[in-house]
Amino acid sequence: MKFGITFAVHAGRNQTVGEMFQTTVEQIQLAESCGFDVAFISEHHFLPSDMLPSPLIALAYVAAKTSSIRLGTGILLMPLHDPVRVAEDAAVIDVISGGRMLLGIGQGYRPEEFEGFGRRLEDRRALMREGATLVRRAWTETSVDFEGEHFQAQGLNVTPKPLQKPSPPIWVGAKIRRAVELAAEIGDGWYADPITPIPIIARNKEHWLNAIRANGKDPEKQDFAYYREFFVGPDDDTGWRIGGRGQLSEYRAYLSFNHLVDDEGKPIPADQSDGLEDLVRQRCTAGGPERCRDDLLMIKETLDPTHVIMKTKYSNVSNEDVAASIRLASEKVFPAVASATS
Repeated sequence: MKFGITFAVHAGRNQTVGEMFQTTVEQIQLAESCGFDVAFISEHHFLPSDMLPSPLIALAYVAAKTSSIRLGTGILLMPLHDPVRVAEDAAVIDVISGGRMLLGIGQGYRPEEFEGFGRRLEDRRALMREGATLVRRAWTETSVDFEGEHFQAQGLNVTPKPLQKPSPPIWVGAKIRRAVELAAEIGDGWYADPITPIPIIARNKEHWLNAIRANGKDPEKQDFAYYREFFVGPDDDTGWRIGGRGQLSEYRAYLSFNHLVDDEGKPIPADQSDGLEDLVRQRCTAGGPERCRDDLLMIKETLDPTHVIMKTKYSNVSNEDVAASIRLASEKVFPAVASATS
């Protein structure tokens, strides 16, 4: 099981988005020195927090400031983009980083983003399938003829080609069964989200594995990444006081967007906040090294992911506390997980 870290880069209480990005770069450099396998930067548009909308541009900068950690979009909203441009830009990052690019993609859900890009929300599944297919073919073929509903190409030869052969991996973010099956069709891995209950993810994993086989792929060659809100403190009380506060803030936002469901998949009403802290304690990780180790062992036993991707940075958590959590994870948690599973 490998470990990654993910960032949503936006302005903070006392930092501009530019300052926050520089801090993010420093935290990715720290994660690299601590042995993390991959770092992700996510994408959203038109937000009042000034969230960076261009993860590929940001990753190009990070590539120049790192040497070994893999770099991923976590996630790039594929239906909003020209797939030829994505193929070119991601190939450039793969070349300049020495073959470290990982393309994480998702369908998106915010109507204002689709409206802003002149796309229809109801077309997102077709845009996703066509976009991912065209990106992969552009990476691996020298003369691409493609005739889709939304995209066309004739004799297309994207250069330079990526260093990774046959291509950089494509991870597909997915929540519901239909989307998970699409991930098996077009991707090299499924990137499970941080708010879906683990029992639902476990059930969907079976659908994903069946769909992989149905598409003639080898499950052993596919990645399965689980995104987890994860904060390590020196002890349980401190870890919860610092990291749990950030996670509660995230979950309040998810609740207000009607994104939360119970273990049976039924929506949790946006005004039902009484049990939110218990829900966060159940679905997120915030505590001392032993608690965090136990959570990872539970995840390993229940889901058996190839990667656990951790979100540790929250707007109400200081940069110093984020750095301390990254160090504690690498020094106290990862070795204990490796020892317990060896």
